[in-house]
Amino acid sequence: MSATIVGKLGALDLEWLSIPRGLQGSGRVRVGKETWDVSWRKDSHGVWMEFPHGTFGFDLIAEKDEDGKVLYRLKSRKGPEIHTGLHFTRAGEASASGSGPAKKKTVRVRAQMPGKIVRLHVKAGDSVEKDQVLLVMEAMKMENPIKAPQAGVVSKVAVTEGQAVETGADLLQLGE
Repeated sequence: MSATIVGKLGALDLEWLSIPRGLQGSGRVRVGKETWDVSWRKDSHGVWMEFPHGTFGFDLIAEKDEDGKVLYRLKSRKGPEIHTGLHFTRAGEASASGSGPAKKKTVRVRAQMPGKIVRLHVKAGDSVEKDQVLLVMEAMKMENPIKAPQAGVVSKVAVTEGQAVETGADLLQLGE
């Protein structure tokens, strides 16, 4: 098995050419066809990363999906954008998974913070595209659009307009 870690961040394919270890360090990352030198420094909630085009802070929240695979939610410290469903694997890990009939993947969309559901834009059975607004949630006196982490079909809506939710509460589920 190669000593790399691969993953996706939004539309970007990331490949760490050396595994990031320790509280701080540096390494090389391939992003698409470019290779960047990157430095990082971990803190109690996430990591600060220095890329050639700037330094960015991210809070990382780990949770397991229904298959027991660890997924991460990544929130930029400079803005409200949140990336969900991030999974990092060692190179070759995906191809080492068992063979057999493919299981439909369900993605649970969860509340990133406590708040109130202001508007639902979808219902069960609706087809959605990646980054489509699914609902609007009010938190800290701001309206936050919650977007689809992938294209799919809404299989379940677990909230109603006006409902208060806590951090981590299931909002809806998307199937392929």
